[in-house]
Amino acid sequence: MPLAASLAGLATTHLLNTFPPTWVLPALLVAVLAASFVSSRFPFLLALALLFFAWGQLSLQPLLRPRPGLERFASDRPVAIEGVLDCRPEPTMTGGSRVYLQVEGVSVAGQEQRASGRLLVYVKEGRAELSTGDRIRFASRIRVPRNLGLPGESDSVRRLAYQQVYATGFVLAAEDLVLLRPGAGWLHDIDLLAARLGNFVTRVEPWTEGGVLKALLLGDRRDVPEQLQEAFARCGVNHILSISGFHVGILFLSLCQFLHYLARRSEWLALHLKLRPLVMLASLPMVVFYLFLSGQAPATLRSVLMICIVVAALRLKREVDPVHTIMLAACAMLFCAPQTAFDVSFQLSFLAIWGLSVLTPTLAHPENKAGRVVWWLLLLFIASVAAILATSVHVAYYFQRIALVGLVANLLVVPLMGYGAVVLGFSALVVSCLWERPAAVLLHLAAALVRWSDRLVEQLSRAPVITGYIPDRLDLLLACLVLCAITFFKSKRWRAAIGIPLMVVLVLRAVPPARATEGTLRLYFLSVGQGDATLVHLPDGKWMLVDGGGNATDSGTPVGSRLLLPALRALSARRIDYLVLSHGHPDHLQGVLYLAANYEVGQFLVHPLTLASPELQQLKWVLAARDVPVRELGAEKAPLQVGGVQLQTLWPVAGTALQADANAASLVFRLTYGRTSVLFTGDIGVREEQELLERGGLRRCSLLKVAHHGSRYSSCEPFIAAVQPTAAVISAGYRNAFHLPAPATLYRLQRHGVRICRTDLEGTVEADCKADGVVILSTPWGHFN
Repeated sequence: MPLAASLAGLATTHLLNTFPPTWVLPALLVAVLAASFVSSRFPFLLALALLFFAWGQLSLQPLLRPRPGLERFASDRPVAIEGVLDCRPEPTMTGGSRVYLQVEGVSVAGQEQRASGRLLVYVKEGRAELSTGDRIRFASRIRVPRNLGLPGESDSVRRLAYQQVYATGFVLAAEDLVLLRPGAGWLHDIDLLAARLGNFVTRVEPWTEGGVLKALLLGDRRDVPEQLQEAFARCGVNHILSISGFHVGILFLSLCQFLHYLARRSEWLALHLKLRPLVMLASLPMVVFYLFLSGQAPATLRSVLMICIVVAALRLKREVDPVHTIMLAACAMLFCAPQTAFDVSFQLSFLAIWGLSVLTPTLAHPENKAGRVVWWLLLLFIASVAAILATSVHVAYYFQRIALVGLVANLLVVPLMGYGAVVLGFSALVVSCLWERPAAVLLHLAAALVRWSDRLVEQLSRAPVITGYIPDRLDLLLACLVLCAITFFKSKRWRAAIGIPLMVVLVLRAVPPARATEGTLRLYFLSVGQGDATLVHLPDGKWMLVDGGGNATDSGTPVGSRLLLPALRALSARRIDYLVLSHGHPDHLQGVLYLAANYEVGQFLVHPLTLASPELQQLKWVLAARDVPVRELGAEKAPLQVGGVQLQTLWPVAGTALQADANAASLVFRLTYGRTSVLFTGDIGVREEQELLERGGLRRCSLLKVAHHGSRYSSCEPFIAAVQPTAAVISAGYRNAFHLPAPATLYRLQRHGVRICRTDLEGTVEADCKADGVVILSTPWGHFN
């Protein structure tokens, strides 16, 4: 009950952001003490539940309503910052780093000011070779985190708040972080040891296998190629690449077996001591040390706590119940850090071990050797089924897919990497501290197992995954209630009476609704930062995506997986029937490339000039590999009828030459639905606008997608006067480096009485276009504050 009540309080505050007054906690404590003298159990249980519920709510208050700190230094001017790292730097997949430090001073305009607070510093390039306790100094602008305002978006502001981060900084290279004084203490020494062991692995196995081994053994995934990580995720075995509870359990059992083997060599120890409890106690310090060596991930901490609880119970000769052990470990973690409840790895780790405990049936252990092999394989398969069933709803919610091929992948990959590579690799790390030559041999053997596993994963990753299931928070609750019914109702009748209806509701909610045909043209101008992406829901229920967003200065930005995919899932766009690209610049192309490779696409619409640009070579390969039809657009061609609207191409015109600046060849087209028309202008400039005016192809539109993110070199006065839009949407990133939209462009639009909506200030803009010419603009997602 305390755990359930605490989780309910945490979830209530997380969703509603409401807190009870602080006097409630001592009042409820008094009520619990008073109820303990009442003969009936109900008042005591009710008061106890309310006490932990209120504790759960109030425990998040310091994180969600902190005292003012570094936010007062937020501005566009860089300041000098000095602080001490409070944890190990985290590498990023794009070759950069994330550095967390406790700030002690800020220098503004040469004046030192005392400051305090936790700052997250994004390092664009280079890995910060720093350790816990190091004092550093650097120059950076301080920003207050801000969400984009995108459907399905992860609340990054809330996530950072749970890490006690309310301000961020940015540096271009790791060399910009100047080390003033090295750190000291045992955490600093452990970080140095982890770095030394990681360098040893890289030196012995410098290729992909070494990167996977570092992920398996030290929790460092920076050298694992993104394509391989994606393959592991598609196979449902991504947990293998992180320090999960499975790894810790294998290491603990291996240590126990090794120490037991050594202890049995001593006749005196074998005769006078109980060896198994002794070796389990002796293994605990090594497991705890490994927890800190591997970075203290929630799944690792959960496993270590459960091992400690089991060892303590055996030592005290108490019965060990798996569910009670799981609940006790969860209570210990949440009472120390309640915000951990909203960590994805925490949730999946506990759900997986919970499912293994209650859904895996007990199988009789056979006597013969052949039977034991079959029993072991059957048990591994059943455990894989149980873990997938227990976590499937949460996996679909967070990652938008379910990989059933994981049933096979776990049978093949877990023995190779879990039982083989982990044990050999960990032995190599221990031996390397004494003698590197035999350690290198062990590491080569572990790398061979990893190599075989990678090949299996690459083959299995080609299997299809379930992507049509889009659960919401209610589905997460129903999934947990089903597990609760199976776990806590001992009677089969009650278990069936409660669990089966819940499962039926969960299954019915998984059935996708019929494709909507509302007879309305609805556009979503997605807030994807400094880029363009517009999702169009056509009157007949089909979907069109115009551009996919991206980052003009960083080709490694995962805009497709991090921004576009969750937005499409949230808006129930399970298929893109028409994928349109205006031109080949990264801030329009990156998301398109991702969707072409990972989403169901009906047709790709593009102008021949754009298709001929070298930037589209990779996209053309992807489209050809997936047999996506390519349809060329042109101003000289007849308008297309797509999804109940008319698509008319206006630019480029026939005879336009391919230029160095792809903006000049941006696709300009008009969507017409009854008396409503929407004009998309890509990134064209004034010269292209003037040519369109001279050709006489422009007419009044209901809604204008402003060209080039509101640049002052676009949207000239004659152009706006010709199209006379009722409303206009500008797609730009908040406080972007290009200072867009330009004040001159805003002024010109305002002079003509145009209503302006901006994604940088208002988040995703939704436009409902009726056939009678009425356009209703709204910003239902907005920016989270």
